[in-house]
Amino acid sequence: MTSPLQELRPAPWLPLVRQLTELVPGWVIWKNAEAAFAGSGDVDSAASSSDWPEISQTFQVWASDNDFGPVIECRHPPRTMFLVAVREQHELVELDVLERKYFRGGTLFTAEGLVPLSRMDSRGFRVLRPGAQGLILLLGNGIRWGGRPNPDGLRRRRVAELLSEDREGVDLAARRFGLPVSLVRRVAAAVSRGGWDRGSLLLLEAWALLKAVGDPGTFLQRAKFRLLSKKRCPVLRAIFYDDRQLPADVEGWLANVRKSHVVRDVGQQVAP
Repeated sequence: MTSPLQELRPAPWLPLVRQLTELVPGWVIWKNAEAAFAGSGDVDSAASSSDWPEISQTFQVWASDNDFGPVIECRHPPRTMFLVAVREQHELVELDVLERKYFRGGTLFTAEGLVPLSRMDSRGFRVLRPGAQGLILLLGNGIRWGGRPNPDGLRRRRVAELLSEDREGVDLAARRFGLPVSLVRRVAAAVSRGGWDRGSLLLLEAWALLKAVGDPGTFLQRAKFRLLSKKRCPVLRAIFYDDRQLPADVEGWLANVRKSHVVRDVGQQVAP
């Protein structure tokens, strides 16, 4: 039997990402574009928080044009904005915009640092080059604590293919992120050929932890989010634990969401 989600066509992302590329020079998709276009994921992007109001307004207009809504803005994750729109009364369409990405508690990159690592896709939107994507996905999805591999994350994110496709992009990203380039090269080479370099990854983890120690406020803020906010927020619960599927009582869910979020009905204007 086909589920309601399977009956839906993929969300029409291309007009939105093209418009955001044109309107916001610092906005870039840093992963997951193809999965979102195919209908099996969200769009993961990055931009400075000063650009978030324009991005939010553009997303709302796009949602209204496509009869999605209401639109919900969630800023519970540190330095990240989740924009979601209710679709067909039972699923969420999701655009994530982060200002900073972390690895083992230390800052891996800021949104401003991604633009020089991006390129224009032939379909008209700005996207991170493959090698940079591969490095981020390796550190974010491909390894477990202690430098151990996460085979499922490596496979699903196509990390080896991305690293192999763009070795120059791997080097450029490592320099831009302030990572030890020699270690990154060894790790990327091993993963590209189907192997693993745990020793080098342990050193990269140690590097990240030292950065985290130097910024204890951010470390504590992220720990609080992971332990408390991520599970308490109804929007994040729907995203992370319910595969963006909404309960049968959508109106009751929305009433709960309105207690702690900005929720705009379709057609409602965003204040400048």
